[in-house]
Amino acid sequence: MDAYAGFEPEVGEIRALRTFRVGPGGVLYPLFSSRPWAEGTNTAQCAVLGRAGTEALAHAAPEPDCTCGFYAYASEASAGEYPNARHVLAVVACWGRVIAGTRGIRAEHARVEAIWMSATVPPDLANQVRMQYPSTSVYSDKAAMLAEHPPTELDCYEEPPARERRWRRIGLWAITAAALVTGLLPAHWLGSNADARIAWGAELAFFLVGALVLRGRHTDVVARRRGLVFFAVALWLVAPFAGTVGVLLLRLPLIQLAVLFLVHRTLLARAASTFPAEVG
Repeated sequence: MDAYAGFEPEVGEIRALRTFRVGPGGVLYPLFSSRPWAEGTNTAQCAVLGRAGTEALAHAAPEPDCTCGFYAYASEASAGEYPNARHVLAVVACWGRVIAGTRGIRAEHARVEAIWMSATVPPDLANQVRMQYPSTSVYSDKAAMLAEHPPTELDCYEEPPARERRWRRIGLWAITAAALVTGLLPAHWLGSNADARIAWGAELAFFLVGALVLRGRHTDVVARRRGLVFFAVALWLVAPFAGTVGVLLLRLPLIQLAVLFLVHRTLLARAASTFPAEVG
């Protein structure tokens, strides 16, 4: 089952979480679209292009084999994968055709039911949000919003407890650090040491299999991004056996990509704390 596909719940209104960019005038925009959300009902439309560059066959959003639909998260932890959620978090009511997965849903219709904005959002901009969305409850206390507008709990959600998530992150960072160190060892030493070969082989298998599994989750952008990281670590492990070519064609580009990724994350965090957001 994918993070946002694989299970279709019964018809009815479902509450879930999502974040927005607050644009000029207090208008709410998705993170990756310049089409704003309207007051009241919003209806999703598919705009995915076909392989030949022509528009894909028309279908109602969301479609199980597509990535269309309004995305919303099962929990605050899932929404928190984007830095914008540190400043803006909304409870959205979703209905119509709704497809759920392990970490959230994709919906045909949605409306903003409640929204929390941190103190980073200027008070006058928060007031403009109230004016733009008069039927939406606006909160300065996130806990109060979640208590009064609790997200719907679905059986398909597989959100691990906070403690489990923390240990999982620590373990993943530890394995990644070990793989990066292993990739720095000389190829002749890895080839002559049996224990080192076993460790190298286990690490390579872990990251290759992980990359394939994560890349297969076509409706989960975060998982696909992690899949790319796993594949990059696998290439890092292989690089010592390619000699100078491995250094020039694998290792240096990977270092450059890592730097670009960190810069990109920094820029995203900075943009998430900029109000009003730049749109367009």
